[in-house]
Amino acid sequence: MYLKHKINLYYWNNGVGIANDVILLKVLLKEYDFKIYDMSKNNEFRKGDIGIFIQNVFENQLEDNKKNLFIINEEWLSKDEKLFLKQFDYLIVKSTHAKKLLSPYHSTIIQTGFFSLDRYFFPKNTGKILHFKGKSVQKNTELVLNYKDKINIIDSEVNYLSEIQVNQELNNHDIHICCSLYEGWGHYLWEAMSCGKLVICSEIPVFKEYLDSSLVKFVPIKNIYKNVLGYKFLDKNNSKIIYSFREGYFVDKHKFDELIQNTNELLEFQKNNSVNIRNYFLETNDKNKNKFLNTIKFIL
Repeated sequence: MYLKHKINLYYWNNGVGIANDVILLKVLLKEYDFKIYDMSKNNEFRKGDIGIFIQNVFENQLEDNKKNLFIINEEWLSKDEKLFLKQFDYLIVKSTHAKKLLSPYHSTIIQTGFFSLDRYFFPKNTGKILHFKGKSVQKNTELVLNYKDKINIIDSEVNYLSEIQVNQELNNHDIHICCSLYEGWGHYLWEAMSCGKLVICSEIPVFKEYLDSSLVKFVPIKNIYKNVLGYKFLDKNNSKIIYSFREGYFVDKHKFDELIQNTNELLEFQKNNSVNIRNYFLETNDKNKNKFLNTIKFIL
């Protein structure tokens, strides 16, 4: 139906979250003439109706499209890229917090939320707890290091997991720890919820906005920092790239400790609320997918 409309998508393949975004958008926009450019490789570019840029600005491709939109993960927006914001027709953000941060720099910002992969595959109740370390220190792994006897910590940089293995881990752990310093969206959290699993998460803006507090366990924020010497995610003095909007929402460790001590209570909560947790994921995912699709139709 929409094949006459050409949509070009540009991204840098970092092997983690952005790659998931591309998979999701490819499926969502399948009715369009949709072409993906991995900017870490050589490409032959075409002209398009819409150019979608994920997380990074590739200024040479702005002239290839009639309209350009930028899907921003604000914590990764560099000082240099900020200078190009007004060259986009639209900015797409995932939270009201991001929209507030970016509103002084662009007049047309559309908040769509986002969506994640459905990882549901015959989940089991095992009584196990998982934390995915990930490649970024913003995942706040140091919070759980004192609980190695209770929490299974998987480091993706040390132990590469196939998609099948990721699905298995998500389905076979009943509790998932996601107390990030910051997230633009948080795929791990939503993928765990798609399996009907309980998530313990930091009370950062995007989580507070989209999650039902009766279905997750929030850990309160104790401090918010923009610059922390010696801390990779927030050390602006020792970073080659300045990230203008980066913040670190540090959780209250005492409250986290209190929560994790009550493992049996948490596991019982997960069992009783598993169906509601999954349904909440499905409802939010569908709602945000439709909002994004309608945004593309509006722009066209």
